[in-house]
Amino acid sequence: MTTATTTVPPVTVDAVRGALRRALKRQQRRAERDPAAAHARAVALRAAPQWAGPDEITVDHDGRHVNARVVPAPTVLALLAELSRPRDAEYLVLLTPCTTQELGNTLLSRLVGQEVFTVNNWELVLDQLDLRHLDPRLYSREWAWLANALYDISLGTEWRKSSTILKLDDALHRVAAARFGCEDADRLDAAALLDWTRDPARITQYTSLPEEERVGLRHALEQHIGAVATVVFRLLDRQQISDTLPLGLVFRELLDPANSSLPGVTEARIRIEERFLGAPPPSLDELRRFADNCEAALLRLMDGAEHDTAISASRRAEEILAAVGADAVANNSQLLASGLHARLATLGEHISELLHPGKDDPQPRDLGHVEEAFTRVRDHRRCDPTAPEFVGALNAVRLLRWLATDPAPPTTVADGVASHMAVTAWVDRAASALYTSATDNPALSEAYQRLYTRVRERRARIDEAFARRVAAWTEVSSHTDELLLAENLLKRIAVPVAKQQAPLIILLDGMSAEVAVQLGEDIAASGQFIEVARSDRGREGALATLPSITTCSRASLLCGTLTTGGQSDERAGFAAFWRKAAAGARPSALFYQRELATGPGDRLPADVEAAIDDTEQVVAVVLNIVDDSLATGRESDTATWRVHRIGKLRTLLDTAHRAHRPVILVSDHGHVWDRDENRKTSDGEAARYRTGTPHDGEILVTGDRVLAGGGSIVVPWDERIRYTSRRAGYHGGISTAEMVIPVLVFLPDKELLPDRWETLRPTQHEPAWWNQSIATRLPDDTTPTPRRATRAPAVDDDNALISRAEVVRSLGQRIVDTAVFADVHQQIPKSPPKEEIAAVIDTLAEVGGDRPRLPVERVAEAAGKEPFRAARFLKMVAKVLNVEMFPVLVLTDADRAVELNIPLLKEQFPEGAS
Repeated sequence: MTTATTTVPPVTVDAVRGALRRALKRQQRRAERDPAAAHARAVALRAAPQWAGPDEITVDHDGRHVNARVVPAPTVLALLAELSRPRDAEYLVLLTPCTTQELGNTLLSRLVGQEVFTVNNWELVLDQLDLRHLDPRLYSREWAWLANALYDISLGTEWRKSSTILKLDDALHRVAAARFGCEDADRLDAAALLDWTRDPARITQYTSLPEEERVGLRHALEQHIGAVATVVFRLLDRQQISDTLPLGLVFRELLDPANSSLPGVTEARIRIEERFLGAPPPSLDELRRFADNCEAALLRLMDGAEHDTAISASRRAEEILAAVGADAVANNSQLLASGLHARLATLGEHISELLHPGKDDPQPRDLGHVEEAFTRVRDHRRCDPTAPEFVGALNAVRLLRWLATDPAPPTTVADGVASHMAVTAWVDRAASALYTSATDNPALSEAYQRLYTRVRERRARIDEAFARRVAAWTEVSSHTDELLLAENLLKRIAVPVAKQQAPLIILLDGMSAEVAVQLGEDIAASGQFIEVARSDRGREGALATLPSITTCSRASLLCGTLTTGGQSDERAGFAAFWRKAAAGARPSALFYQRELATGPGDRLPADVEAAIDDTEQVVAVVLNIVDDSLATGRESDTATWRVHRIGKLRTLLDTAHRAHRPVILVSDHGHVWDRDENRKTSDGEAARYRTGTPHDGEILVTGDRVLAGGGSIVVPWDERIRYTSRRAGYHGGISTAEMVIPVLVFLPDKELLPDRWETLRPTQHEPAWWNQSIATRLPDDTTPTPRRATRAPAVDDDNALISRAEVVRSLGQRIVDTAVFADVHQQIPKSPPKEEIAAVIDTLAEVGGDRPRLPVERVAEAAGKEPFRAARFLKMVAKVLNVEMFPVLVLTDADRAVELNIPLLKEQFPEGAS
């Protein structure tokens, strides 16, 4: 034997004095029975062989002073050496890590008491932590391990105390937090223990602790945490700790009442209990609580930075279920990927069934199964509203809803333009999203192909009807109606705005209405601007010239009159228009994209920024980002357009807001994309117009708004026709996506609202089918529709114990009056008042169903909040309602919609459930 096998702490002077006094008393008592025991003059004290005190110490014993020299003795040989040296004090105190069992009888016979004395570690702890008193419960032998552990973890740290007493609970908290990887200020709870199971280094550290400490910690955690700790330590015993989270997900499925009727569920659970937990297994109640906590942990991982870890745990859970023949359980899961995949497949099958070749377009009554299947997809816990697969499914359902509508066809060109801004632009947006969606689900892929084909067929019919109306109107119209045109857009839109404040006109060359509605959402969401229009009917569209190419339509728009030309013509025409404007002559400036180039660190060139800051002059900027994408194929892999992706658009908007300037966002024409459908039918003067005789898919247009071909050209209404080599997209033609110029007007302040104009809500642009089901009940469905009480029942007795107010207390009021809510609400800094949270709950609950969903602005307005603060406000509400991170209230659809899980709300706040 050479050295001790375990580490022990160093001792203080007071601890050595106390140990020496105890040894002398014991020697005195033993000498009464064995006089030879009085001859021993060496005291062995188990401690680290380190000494920073004086060479000699003095204690009082039996009415006299006893001197002792203190020396370290790290090994048995060192002990022998020190005992062999002459003593220069009455006693010798040896500090050694050796135990009594490691010393032989001969050596022990030379020591006082023939043993190695131990130090009172609680005295060491109190001294180290600068505390004065000890919780009386800690004197019990049950907690002896806690003193060693607390001393070990507290070296070099400061005890965060609120009193001078070392309490049992505080000591346990500190040791458990350190051993299981929590911050010192955090209490070890079920969530933290589950996190620990994913840290092999921490697990190894725990299993290397002395057995007495491991047993003590385990017992304390099982008492404090309960079911989760019980199952976790069972798994550790059976070396299955790495499967903790997956196993919790497995039990979540096997114990779900919705799966109880599936074959083999009970047998699968028994096999898993035997393999992972041993006999007897924990109770079903403990397993349920363990499973619930694992589910919450998985959702936290998915929403945080450890999404991959969550996916890995889910896959392992599916492997375990497959190994015991419970694949059907996984496929029925609300949490595992197999369940989401199965739900998507069901959705695809229902869509394909409605769009079987030869069938007419569906009717609203036909969509019940599709809506139900989509709701099941959306309600799946693994469904990410931003994931491409969900976005594809959402837009597929939107398009199917649109196919099931049967609106009256527009009777005028103005109606056609308005219909495109209000409806078919959104159809095009959803169709683009569907086209770029990727899925490995065969049933969904087939559904997407059928749906996209059907949508394009109907869109083509709409384009043909629109083209014929435009052609007829162009030929005979005297342009005296109120139709907004490229050439009168400045007069009818910009001039009224300029009467209040000179605007910044941003012209996105080639921006279609499909792109504009996305950018409009993004701008509104920033909270910088309020969108306005000439009437409460909403956004307007203007009609491009024919052909709609840049030299015709853009020149006419910027000059305020029908004309053709290049940039020099546009500059001259723009300046001339504003010199003669009805609102009063104004200076103006027109910049093109190449003039916005800057060096490192610059936002905008100095002259551009100065022009925008000068609010007396009208400023226009032409950006070619959308137009350029027609050559580069920007939309080959995404259909999403955002402000920050459009060159200097974000910077221009910020600068305008700082200058308190209105912003008018327009294009000169739209565009059509080439999605492997376009074909070259003949040669033409440009990609989408030519002279000659029209063929299938084309139409002849004549009139004074036809600015090429001598006033007569052939243009295709069929988006698949082109006359030049293949590109990503094309200008020209007479389809709605090309001919309708979107017009969006934003103000930094309501005070700048032109006379008789209206403010617009961010959500009023969406068609009814965009976020709401249009499915209706079948005629033979006699299931009564639940009716919500609108008033309290009459109370005739003036002394009735239940008042009217109590009878009609809403769900929101009941929830916010619970003790659980009060506790959580108090813990969330700057949380909204409970009355506002109740209003959020009630507004959503009125929609009906288990998972009601509404636009964020509508819900926020019901709580008295301004629309531009909606998303931020509802995220604060979610912090209060999402107890333990369960997704009770979630924002979806890029924070544009909010959804309430009512069953989960009632589960988290059970006192308010009824």
